[in-house]
Amino acid sequence: MAKKQTIKNNDPSINFRLSNKLKGIIESKAQEKNITTSAYVRDLLERVHNGDYCHSEQVKETINSFLFSKEFMQLMIWIYSKQKNREMTEDAAKLDSYLKTLKRVDGHLPDNLVKEFDKVLNDILMVRASNSIYSKKFEFLNTSDNAKRFNLELIESFLLNDWTLDKFLRVSGNGLIEVPKISSSLFEKLSKDSE
Repeated sequence: MAKKQTIKNNDPSINFRLSNKLKGIIESKAQEKNITTSAYVRDLLERVHNGDYCHSEQVKETINSFLFSKEFMQLMIWIYSKQKNREMTEDAAKLDSYLKTLKRVDGHLPDNLVKEFDKVLNDILMVRASNSIYSKKFEFLNTSDNAKRFNLELIESFLLNDWTLDKFLRVSGNGLIEVPKISSSLFEKLSKDSE
């Protein structure tokens, strides 16, 4: 991101009318950030104009759509169910579905949580490949080996803490997901087409 230039009182300004509701929202957001309303609006307009704002919103949407997807919810419920019944009762298609979701975790969660889900992925692969004549059991929740044990509490503390989740979406997540950039010529064309 380019270095911001200092704004001086004699720099050009733009005045425009807003509804009282929108003005209140903007003033509230500026107060939350402990900056002036002008500084908040200026920063927001700069981020929209250079594409940073749209990129961060797309990243938030990508991460949120994964974390609240049916597939991720089913995976989490399945993981919880393995606390009671470790035996492999799932068919190959269901396990493939969990594996596919586990492979998508990278880029949608912090690295320390990705490593936790890798433990589940490895255990599924091991159990599925096992040629045991006895029942096959998942060990990712019950093993005494900390390097192989899935830390459910760590996942819970991340997913159930709105502040941590929001911080990840605003800061860390932006570096994990590549959203295609729109060229300035395409942006101008889209802007003209929408008028």
